[in-house]
Amino acid sequence: MARQLTAVCPPPAEGFHIDDGERRNESDQSHEDGNAATSSCREQRLLPMRAKTNSGPKANLLNGSPRLSYKPSRFFTPKKLALLSTVAIAATIGLSLFASSSTSQSPIAPPRKPVVPVVTARASAGSVPHLTGFVGIVQSLQSSLIRPQIDGALTQLVFNEGDLVAKGQLLATIDDRPYRAALESAQAQLARDRAQLKSAESDLGRAKALRQQNTVSQQTVDQQTAVVDQLRATTAIDQANIDMAEVNLSYTRIHSPLNGRVGLRQVDAGNTVRSSDANGLVSVVQVSPISVVFSVPQQILAELRAHSRTGAGADIEAIDREKQTVMARGKIVAFDNQIDSMTGTARVRAVLDNNNEELSPGAFVSVKVQTGNSDNAVAVPKIAVRPGPGGSFVYRVRDKVAERVDVKVGYTNDDIAVISEGISAGDTVVVDGHSRLSAGAQVEATSQNAAADDPLGAKGATGS
Repeated sequence: MARQLTAVCPPPAEGFHIDDGERRNESDQSHEDGNAATSSCREQRLLPMRAKTNSGPKANLLNGSPRLSYKPSRFFTPKKLALLSTVAIAATIGLSLFASSSTSQSPIAPPRKPVVPVVTARASAGSVPHLTGFVGIVQSLQSSLIRPQIDGALTQLVFNEGDLVAKGQLLATIDDRPYRAALESAQAQLARDRAQLKSAESDLGRAKALRQQNTVSQQTVDQQTAVVDQLRATTAIDQANIDMAEVNLSYTRIHSPLNGRVGLRQVDAGNTVRSSDANGLVSVVQVSPISVVFSVPQQILAELRAHSRTGAGADIEAIDREKQTVMARGKIVAFDNQIDSMTGTARVRAVLDNNNEELSPGAFVSVKVQTGNSDNAVAVPKIAVRPGPGGSFVYRVRDKVAERVDVKVGYTNDDIAVISEGISAGDTVVVDGHSRLSAGAQVEATSQNAAADDPLGAKGATGS
């Protein structure tokens, strides 16, 4: 019977050993329950463990009550037990939160959209001139480099550098003694030849009288006539030499050929000057009025030419490139007769008043030219117009809500944009704060751009 029970008894759990006290408790409990078979199985299971436990030196260390050692199971390691505890705690917390949320009766309100602070301006209506900017070069209408016409010693400079001089004013003198002597010599030569001419004419008169009396031959008369003609030609040459000497003598006094301002002198008095000197003595340039020459692209040349024929269409302004202030005003006076094939531009000349002499020849200036005009135009600050994949658009504000409006831009400059389609005069548009805006966003105008409220006040800016 014991063998049959042994065959059906389950093996003991690996890693656990039972001491004698536990064996006695289990035997007593088995006896009380009347389960002899189970007790027998446990006895069979403990026999080999008892034999193992009672052997060895450790048995005497337990005061006659030896206890079996504990060996951890490979299925329930400390790491696995800690992980299972963590999972259980997390599951408990999750269930608690789910239960509390499911029992709550108040619904969660949707988050409110934030209010976006923006700066706005109003679209205004009016006449907008189309102004286009170019870069021009200031050129004098007249300029002259004063060079000596004769060779000689420069005796005097009769001007101060930078002076304003009038046309015909004496500027310098050259030693005139050689040229005055040449003039006197030519005059003396003329006087001599005239005396000879007079004598020859008298001889010719007598020869003609004798010929009438057949006293002399016709050949004598003809010879005397030739002598007279020769002397007359000689006196004409002498007169030409006198005129040339007078001209050379006049070159010893150098005068200004125009009204203008003299520059820095290139030579001092006492030096010998020659007509072949490349640098000359000094330059004189006209400073008022003065001209500005600028190049215009061929795409707008016809428009500018047509607009310049109107009353104020030819008006231009020269602007300081650094200070951006108006230096002078004038009108277009001439267009070049051909377009440069290399650059596709044509040169245009404008004449400006320069009474204050703010413009100097050779300087670069910005030129503002009107090429057209938009009447009853709706204008907004240029910064209000935003580029998009479908074209330009603006954010219009109505009842503190921003809405995106596609627009068509007719003309723009540095400050304003003329809207030909999309919005009307009086509409409020956003000029700052676009980065956080979207269609339908709630907005609040934190500050009003006073300058942008009147965009047509900036219509004088240069445009395209």
